[in-house]
Amino acid sequence: MSSGPAGMCSRERILATVRHQPVDHLPLCFDGIGHQGVEFLSRRYPDQFELARFYLDLGLDTGVRTAPPYHSRKGFETKQWTEHPADAECPLIFKEYATPRGTLRQVVRKPGYPFGSVPLFEDHHVPPGRSRQYCVEREEDLDALECILRPPTSEELGEYREQMKAARRYCKDNGILLSGYALGIGDPLFWLSGIEPILVAALEDPAFLKRYVDILTRWSLAISTIQIEAGVEVLVRRGWYESADFWSPALYREFLYGPLKMEIEMAHQAGVVVNYCMNSGTMPLLDMFRELGFDIYSLIDPTAGDTDLVSIKREVGDAIALYGGVSNHHVLERGTPEQVREAVAAAIEVLAPGGGFILGLGDVLDYTMSNPGIAERNFYEMIESWKEMRQGLA
Repeated sequence: MSSGPAGMCSRERILATVRHQPVDHLPLCFDGIGHQGVEFLSRRYPDQFELARFYLDLGLDTGVRTAPPYHSRKGFETKQWTEHPADAECPLIFKEYATPRGTLRQVVRKPGYPFGSVPLFEDHHVPPGRSRQYCVEREEDLDALECILRPPTSEELGEYREQMKAARRYCKDNGILLSGYALGIGDPLFWLSGIEPILVAALEDPAFLKRYVDILTRWSLAISTIQIEAGVEVLVRRGWYESADFWSPALYREFLYGPLKMEIEMAHQAGVVVNYCMNSGTMPLLDMFRELGFDIYSLIDPTAGDTDLVSIKREVGDAIALYGGVSNHHVLERGTPEQVREAVAAAIEVLAPGGGFILGLGDVLDYTMSNPGIAERNFYEMIESWKEMRQGLA
């Protein structure tokens, strides 16, 4: 079992940090227990166990992150085709989901489309300039959506359960955490319907949106239950599109607070840590973060919007572990080594006192593959800076 100089393995160190207990040194984690990751390493080590070993050999904290199929493939049929309608400025890709209760259709503009197949859930679809038609646009579409968002069958979960057996063994043998991944409510809403239509519905047709959220909530709780029963120790819960960049605090409380609270309470009853991931637009929501009582608030990027590390530490840092502190985009992907060192020092200075801090990034490193050489150089620069600064901070 890998362990730190004072006998703490990564699992022990992260859990102690979450509980605001003393640790042997400040943890640094790039991947495995949150939404964050390092793209060039994920391509280099596609096997998660090999990737985890790479991080451990560098003396970093990590975990193995898994997810089951997010819905059953039974009960509906799909088809996809491309055509160029006379009224369209470019060729379009059509994806249909035919169910006993209706048909959903996603239509995307083909130029620049990065995938061979049109997935149900995808960030690329959110901007209206990319999607000509969203899957869910009307009340009757919710009937079809219920037919699609059904938990996978026991047969469909067979491969996932075998993967989880191996993952549990690996994590136990190597002293690291096993994480699951939950898509949440706000992100699927925007993936399936776009931003503006959902926010207009929140104001003009709240009954429609309430039913929509209820469908997603039942499905999300079922998928999280599958992961909890399979033995995850951390549930990574997406909240990227649940931020105040989109939702007012009042709308957040009306539509998103309740489902998240149920998920947190369910996880906590099973002894599972909840890591809530939100990159920007968090400042107006900090009081509700404290009320919700999740364990880790991650994707903290000091360059994102009005993010203020001092306020975050003051408002919730005594109750919630904070994870992040360094900008992936502005610092590691584009910065100089000096800027990396300054960013690490600033994050540690503000967020580390009193414990409850995991040093990391605001999002996935090198997600757009811009400046991959700079990103890799700065990845190692961040590690060296952390090693110099971490002692005496436990």
